[in-house]
Amino acid sequence: MNQIEIISFTGVLLVSLSDSAHSMDPIPSRDTDGTRSITVFEHVSQPILGDTLALISALFYALYVILLKVRIKNESRIDMQLFFGFVGLFNTLGCWPLGFLLHWSGVEVFEPPTKAAEWYAIVINVSPGIPLSIVLTDETPGGRW
Repeated sequence: MNQIEIISFTGVLLVSLSDSAHSMDPIPSRDTDGTRSITVFEHVSQPILGDTLALISALFYALYVILLKVRIKNESRIDMQLFFGFVGLFNTLGCWPLGFLLHWSGVEVFEPPTKAAEWYAIVINVSPGIPLSIVLTDETPGGRW
Protein backbone atom coordinates (compact mmCIF):
# COMPACT_ATOMS: atom_id res chain seq x y z
CA MET A 1 0.00 0.00 0.00
CA ASN A 2 1.23 3.45 -0.79
CA GLN A 3 0.85 6.60 1.29
CA ILE A 4 -2.42 7.72 -0.30
CA GLU A 5 -4.19 4.44 0.47
CA ILE A 6 -2.88 4.45 4.04
CA ILE A 7 -4.05 8.05 4.59
CA SER A 8 -7.45 7.29 3.04
CA PHE A 9 -7.93 4.15 5.14
CA THR A 10 -6.80 5.99 8.29
CA GLY A 11 -9.35 8.72 7.58
CA VAL A 12 -12.11 6.12 7.30
CA LEU A 13 -11.02 4.58 10.61
CA LEU A 14 -10.98 7.98 12.35
CA VAL A 15 -14.46 8.83 11.07
CA SER A 16 -15.74 5.43 12.18
CA LEU A 17 -14.26 5.83 15.66
CA SER A 18 -15.67 9.35 15.94
CA ASP A 19 -19.15 8.19 14.93
CA SER A 20 -19.13 5.30 17.37
CA ALA A 21 -18.12 7.63 20.24
CA HIS A 22 -21.14 9.91 19.75
CA SER A 23 -24.55 8.51 20.50
CA MET A 24 -27.84 10.07 19.60
CA ASP A 25 -29.43 11.51 22.75
CA PRO A 26 -33.21 11.74 22.65
CA ILE A 27 -34.65 15.21 23.07
CA PRO A 28 -38.00 15.33 24.88
CA SER A 29 -40.59 17.26 22.93
CA ARG A 30 -43.24 19.35 24.67
CA ASP A 31 -46.68 20.20 23.46
CA THR A 32 -47.96 23.78 23.41
CA ASP A 33 -49.68 23.27 26.76
CA GLY A 34 -46.36 22.31 28.39
CA THR A 35 -47.04 18.62 28.83
CA ARG A 36 -44.41 16.17 27.75
CA SER A 37 -45.18 14.28 24.56
CA ILE A 38 -43.22 11.79 22.51
CA THR A 39 -39.44 11.69 22.46
CA VAL A 40 -37.86 12.81 19.20
CA PHE A 41 -34.32 12.83 17.90
CA GLU A 42 -32.63 16.00 16.72
CA HIS A 43 -31.80 14.41 13.38
CA VAL A 44 -31.87 10.96 11.88
CA SER A 45 -28.35 9.58 11.73
CA GLN A 46 -27.05 6.36 10.26
CA PRO A 47 -23.34 6.38 11.09
CA ILE A 48 -22.83 2.70 10.26
CA LEU A 49 -24.20 3.18 6.74
CA GLY A 50 -22.07 6.30 6.23
CA ASP A 51 -18.96 4.57 7.54
CA THR A 52 -19.60 1.56 5.33
CA LEU A 53 -20.00 3.78 2.27
CA ALA A 54 -16.79 5.66 3.15
CA LEU A 55 -14.92 2.37 3.50
CA ILE A 56 -16.27 1.10 0.17
CA SER A 57 -15.22 4.39 -1.42
CA ALA A 58 -11.69 4.06 -0.03
CA LEU A 59 -11.46 0.47 -1.28
CA PHE A 60 -12.63 1.43 -4.78
CA TYR A 61 -10.09 4.25 -4.85
CA ALA A 62 -7.33 1.82 -3.83
CA LEU A 63 -8.42 -0.59 -6.58
CA TYR A 64 -8.47 2.28 -9.07
CA VAL A 65 -4.92 3.33 -8.17
CA ILE A 66 -3.62 -0.25 -8.27
CA LEU A 67 -5.28 -0.92 -11.63
CA LEU A 68 -3.85 2.32 -12.97
CA LYS A 69 -0.32 1.35 -11.89
CA VAL A 70 -0.62 -2.21 -13.23
CA ARG A 71 -2.12 -1.31 -16.61
CA ILE A 72 -0.13 1.85 -17.39
CA LYS A 73 3.17 1.03 -15.63
CA ASN A 74 4.72 4.31 -16.74
CA GLU A 75 3.04 7.70 -17.14
CA SER A 76 4.94 8.40 -20.35
CA ARG A 77 2.93 5.65 -22.08
CA ILE A 78 -0.38 7.54 -21.88
CA ASP A 79 -1.72 11.02 -22.54
CA MET A 80 -2.89 11.95 -19.04
CA GLN A 81 -5.18 14.78 -20.22
CA LEU A 82 -7.03 12.40 -22.51
CA PHE A 83 -7.14 9.70 -19.83
CA PHE A 84 -8.59 11.94 -17.12
CA GLY A 85 -10.94 13.48 -19.68
CA PHE A 86 -12.38 10.01 -20.27
CA VAL A 87 -12.50 9.36 -16.51
CA GLY A 88 -14.59 12.53 -16.14
CA LEU A 89 -16.80 11.59 -19.10
CA PHE A 90 -17.49 8.10 -17.75
CA ASN A 91 -18.19 9.47 -14.26
CA THR A 92 -20.62 12.01 -15.72
CA LEU A 93 -22.41 9.44 -17.87
CA GLY A 94 -22.51 6.94 -15.02
CA CYS A 95 -23.40 9.22 -12.11
CA TRP A 96 -25.97 11.62 -13.59
CA PRO A 97 -28.53 8.90 -14.34
CA LEU A 98 -28.05 7.55 -10.81
CA GLY A 99 -28.71 11.04 -9.43
CA PHE A 100 -31.94 11.33 -11.42
CA LEU A 101 -33.02 7.89 -10.24
CA LEU A 102 -32.39 8.81 -6.59
CA HIS A 103 -34.32 12.07 -7.04
CA TRP A 104 -37.32 10.44 -8.70
CA SER A 105 -37.45 7.68 -6.08
CA GLY A 106 -37.34 10.26 -3.26
CA VAL A 107 -34.22 8.79 -1.65
CA GLU A 108 -32.14 11.92 -2.29
CA VAL A 109 -34.02 15.05 -3.31
CA PHE A 110 -32.19 17.45 -5.62
CA GLU A 111 -32.73 21.09 -4.73
CA PRO A 112 -30.90 23.98 -6.34
CA PRO A 113 -29.40 26.56 -3.98
CA THR A 114 -31.99 29.00 -2.66
CA LYS A 115 -29.94 31.36 -0.50
CA ALA A 116 -27.41 33.93 -1.64
CA ALA A 117 -24.78 32.50 0.74
CA GLU A 118 -25.06 29.12 -0.99
CA TRP A 119 -24.46 30.71 -4.40
CA TYR A 120 -21.49 32.65 -3.01
CA ALA A 121 -20.02 29.41 -1.69
CA ILE A 122 -20.41 27.77 -5.10
CA VAL A 123 -18.79 30.70 -6.91
CA ILE A 124 -15.89 30.79 -4.43
CA ASN A 125 -15.43 27.04 -4.79
CA VAL A 126 -15.47 27.08 -8.60
CA SER A 127 -13.59 30.32 -9.32
CA PRO A 128 -10.00 29.10 -8.72
CA GLY A 129 -10.53 26.02 -10.88
CA ILE A 130 -11.60 27.74 -14.08
CA PRO A 131 -8.50 29.94 -14.65
CA LEU A 132 -6.25 27.18 -13.35
CA SER A 133 -7.66 24.65 -15.82
CA ILE A 134 -7.26 27.15 -18.67
CA VAL A 135 -3.63 27.80 -17.73
CA LEU A 136 -2.77 24.11 -17.30
CA THR A 137 -4.41 22.96 -20.55
CA ASP A 138 -3.41 25.95 -22.70
CA GLU A 139 -1.01 25.25 -25.52
CA THR A 140 2.15 27.29 -25.33
CA PRO A 141 4.70 27.86 -28.14
CA GLY A 142 7.19 25.57 -26.43
CA GLY A 143 4.69 22.79 -25.84
CA ARG A 144 2.38 22.10 -22.94
CA TRP A 145 3.03 23.18 -19.37
